[in-house]
Amino acid sequence: MTDFRGKTVVITGASSGIGRAAALEFARRGAGVVLAARRREKLEQVAEACRALGVNATPIVTDVSVRDDCLRLIASVPQVDVLVSNAGFGVYDPIESANVHDLESMMQTNYFGAVYCAQAVLPKMLERRGGTIVIVSSITGIMGFASMGGYCASKFALNGFAEALRSEVIGRGVYVSMVCPATTDTDFFQTAERDKMPGASRMMLAMKPEKVARAICDAAADGRYRRILPLFARVYVRLKEIFPRTAHSLMRRVSALME
Repeated sequence: MTDFRGKTVVITGASSGIGRAAALEFARRGAGVVLAARRREKLEQVAEACRALGVNATPIVTDVSVRDDCLRLIASVPQVDVLVSNAGFGVYDPIESANVHDLESMMQTNYFGAVYCAQAVLPKMLERRGGTIVIVSSITGIMGFASMGGYCASKFALNGFAEALRSEVIGRGVYVSMVCPATTDTDFFQTAERDKMPGASRMMLAMKPEKVARAICDAAADGRYRRILPLFARVYVRLKEIFPRTAHSLMRRVSALME
């Protein structure tokens, strides 16, 4: 898919941050957008900004942690050409003191929210042999970080789901791509307190959500397996995959020095 004109893109977590930026980027590229999130007023604002770019924009209040909401969202769209599963949140705490409710809620939203939407959209995509699912994950789904265990677990699960789903649909006309950004400058950190992150993680300057949004649109266009950004994160993840003990040791040492 190289031209989004006439296409319909469904984006979860679209009321702010990466989701909002992705909605505007798809709109600039000519796609009609269906915007899903829990905050109606914020959704309406994003929809208006997209319409100002000359495309159709439909806000639908949705809680992706509720399966029926996800089914209703997908059923309301005649044809979903691209699904962007972006909704998520994080709470950072050491595992020994983490609130079990927070752990369950992160898994329900970050992981099951994507599962519910994918299951809802797949039958018609497979039937017509066309469509793309973009999973917005994180580098924390590739490497575990101290004090972020619950959040990492939800993203590891999400990455495993995306890889398995990609293998299941290869050759059937449907593409599954992952976008794994490092720290991004959004209101995500109103919940996930950045000062609880490992010191080494806080060294990385937060990216603008527009950069991640461009990567999401590019993933929808070419169906490439995985995008990790920025470059520093991509290099570090490669180090972790080849020399995992070295990467973890480096993270611990730099974090200790920072603290």
